[in-house]
Amino acid sequence: MLVHVMSFSQTTAIPDPSFEQALIDINVDTNGLNGNILNSDADGVITLNIFSKNITSLEGLHAFKDLKNLYCYFNNIETINIDQNIELEVLDIENNSIQNLDISNNLNLKEVYISNNQIDELDISNNLQLELLSCNLNNLSELDISNNLNLEVLWCYSNNLSVLNVSNNVLLESLFCGNNNLQSLDITSNSLLESIACSGNNLQSFQFSNCLGLTYLDVSNNNLNTIDLSSNLELKRLLCNNNNLAELELSNANDLMLLYASGNLLEEIDFTSNINLKYVHVNDNVLTSIDMRNTQNTIINDFRALNNPNLTCLYIDNQEADFLSDWEVDAVTTFVETQDQCNALSIEDNQETISFEMYPNPTTNYLNLNLIDKANVVMYNINGQKVLSKTLNKGNNHIEFNSISTGLYMVKVYLENKTVTKKLIVK
Repeated sequence: MLVHVMSFSQTTAIPDPSFEQALIDINVDTNGLNGNILNSDADGVITLNIFSKNITSLEGLHAFKDLKNLYCYFNNIETINIDQNIELEVLDIENNSIQNLDISNNLNLKEVYISNNQIDELDISNNLQLELLSCNLNNLSELDISNNLNLEVLWCYSNNLSVLNVSNNVLLESLFCGNNNLQSLDITSNSLLESIACSGNNLQSFQFSNCLGLTYLDVSNNNLNTIDLSSNLELKRLLCNNNNLAELELSNANDLMLLYASGNLLEEIDFTSNINLKYVHVNDNVLTSIDMRNTQNTIINDFRALNNPNLTCLYIDNQEADFLSDWEVDAVTTFVETQDQCNALSIEDNQETISFEMYPNPTTNYLNLNLIDKANVVMYNINGQKVLSKTLNKGNNHIEFNSISTGLYMVKVYLENKTVTKKLIVK
């Protein structure tokens, strides 16, 4: 009679000693640092917290067949195979060196954190339970989320995306897609959005009026000419630096706490309705008027309105308040409480002004200046760095500047101890 004897391995190899040591440290591996783990030790393990352990390989992870939560961020992992970890619900492998990731077999995944790796392709079409995806700082040129109807959080900033279609993701509450190559972004289907960050793209228009619960909006470093906040009554933080905004209506934003609007074309801002305002940055505009008389100037923690050479009067609640010394304004700016006080300053200042023509604006690689007399002309970028300095003659002067990058610049004309500054956009 023949007897068949079947033997099953009782251990699984763990070749990376850093991985095994991490398992020992959390009392999962009980048979010591010997290159393997008892399968009985891996059975029933629901969560592995093995972050920041200098792990280079997760070979042997398949032994953890009951694993639901894997946290192995801040390691040196280059490859990962989780095909057999089909119970996984949370995967956090951020800040590694992973180039390829296959999660098509992990149908129970709800949260995926893969930011700061080297991933250039990601297929999540099978992950129908996915609620959160964080894939920032990778090399993704495409991201198809049309099947992920349960997605509530999408963070995909700093990739190479030129298109992002979120029309099917009606449950989205948070969308961070900044520093990509987006020319447009349609969120008309995403009325539940509370946080939007799409800075550093090429957006020329952006509509978000349907997002009535919006509290955080970052549209900085785009090409926006207007933004409409009339429907966003819950807005608390607005970042719109470095656009082409000439107007900013904030009367409905009563809860606004933070405004960063530097590097635009704003001439006037009225903050009288914004009683919760604490942080204001409006540097590098063409402001002639700021009205801060909202009865709550005492709660301002940070106020900056530098490089607005035509802002002579800044209206505040109390011009004698000690904290005004911490507000950053130009030397030409005076704190006043009333229009009469501002008018008095204008009467005292009887110096002759300089006028000159500057065109085209915006421009691409040249500028014409028509001067009433010989003058020195200096151009600065938004960081205050001098990029051009010339002495020009009376009449029309043509200036070429092919080497100057696109952005916002300040053109200052000096003539007979007087100065006039105008803003220039180079595209």
